[in-house]
Amino acid sequence: MPLPRLNGTLTPTGSPRYEQLFTDQLVTVMLAVGFDEYGANRSVDAIVEAGLLARGLVADRDAALDRLIAGKRALPQRAGDHFIGRGLTKDSDGRPVDVVLTLVRAADGSAGGEAGSAYLEGLNRCDIAAYGGHGRYGTGPDFDYNFTADLLDASGNIVASYSEYRDLEEALITSGKAHGRSVFAEYRQLVSKRQLVIRRVNSGNLVVNLRNYHTSEFGAYVMVDQLKTDANVRRMSKQKLDRKYRLWLFNGCRTHDYFYNLRNLNPQANLGGLDLLGTRRVVYWSAIGDSLLGLVDGVLARETFKQIVDRLAALNPSDGSDGETGPSHVADLGRRH
Repeated sequence: MPLPRLNGTLTPTGSPRYEQLFTDQLVTVMLAVGFDEYGANRSVDAIVEAGLLARGLVADRDAALDRLIAGKRALPQRAGDHFIGRGLTKDSDGRPVDVVLTLVRAADGSAGGEAGSAYLEGLNRCDIAAYGGHGRYGTGPDFDYNFTADLLDASGNIVASYSEYRDLEEALITSGKAHGRSVFAEYRQLVSKRQLVIRRVNSGNLVVNLRNYHTSEFGAYVMVDQLKTDANVRRMSKQKLDRKYRLWLFNGCRTHDYFYNLRNLNPQANLGGLDLLGTRRVVYWSAIGDSLLGLVDGVLARETFKQIVDRLAALNPSDGSDGETGPSHVADLGRRH
């Protein structure tokens, strides 16, 4: 029986609930940039900050907090950089609407747990939240390293160490061939013999689901295995969310994998009217910064969902070289009453 999945739609109807997003002439936004083992997130960090400044937002924590207080909104309790933009859009009555934006960045990954906490807090606090980074094979957002892996010889001595799926996969492909085993069989064999030791780095992982939608990909097995065996990993389904309207974007590879669990495991968010945007194919770090900023642009321009999805697709073209083609983003919209 196939595992459940909501694929979203390329042709959503209607628009975000701007009358609710712009209540009291204030909209709160969180943008979060996850972690990449090769450092790609650092350039995205800079692109997003420069883009915010170019759009008229100012990095001013005190002014941002004062505006939240004046708007009777919750104050941030976690790390993050805070921006404010005055009158960057208008409400349905033509009145200027201010933007208070929190930027959460994983940076070098050393404080992934704190970045993850700031992201979770922002999901509840903010009207709009967008994550850009690895999709981690459909498991959820991540703000630090995947893992470290040690290969041991028969005597228990470390012969090689890895911190990235691709490097470990290449090593296991080579060793597996020598024994007539696939990379998956080699992985299972070495783990069972305790000659492959995976050391979890899960403080920055936020688990949406543990279904393996990518059974042909080696990294998916390692990711799901190490998260399943970690009793302390943070589950999105356990987070308490106030009942209010929200718009969320998950801008990582194939994040429509998240939709099913987000719909079924967060009742308060869904009762408040949760609209989801995600991806249906591979996307690349080179476009993540522009994609996060593109969501901001679309909302401030009061675009429809279809216009926002098309805007994001234009920022994430595919040349088909990896077998992934077609538009990049889809929407799964909450119930309208």
